[in-house]
Amino acid sequence: MEIGMSKNTIKPIRRILFPTDFSPAANAAFGYAERLAASTGAGILVLHVPQDSATVGPLNNVAGEKRRQLQAVRSQLPDVDIERIFYAGAPGEVICWIAQEYRCDQIVMGTHGRTGLINLLMGSVAEHVVRHARCPVLTVPSRPRGEAPLKDPAIDFPPPMIQPL
Repeated sequence: MEIGMSKNTIKPIRRILFPTDFSPAANAAFGYAERLAASTGAGILVLHVPQDSATVGPLNNVAGEKRRQLQAVRSQLPDVDIERIFYAGAPGEVICWIAQEYRCDQIVMGTHGRTGLINLLMGSVAEHVVRHARCPVLTVPSRPRGEAPLKDPAIDFPPPMIQPL
């Protein structure tokens, strides 16, 4: 079986959706979105979904700190176009819908790495997006500095001995 890229199955990346909650995890993911955009010639659509809004839909009159934070999302790389929008609603659903409506070819988002009870109670926006988005999703996990490397995988049988030829 030959594995390769077909021009009929792989679309060029022209628009990347970068949803942000302005957290360190999201900020780390922006670097990936920025480099992907620079290498493909894509633009970045930066989306913020406020958690405290009782409405659903576009928000055009957001003022204060959130507007300042959204305007501060800027590329350090030349020729990367940035668009910014606020949209109210359930974050996972809004992210997937915006990606579809704005014809985004890729979503790049950070993950907070929550596990256990808090994830069970609150749900995971990244998990929802991975399951429901209609385009590829790149998740960038938030990892502490100096985290220990992964251990060798456990195996139930001894590895084969290498025999000289």
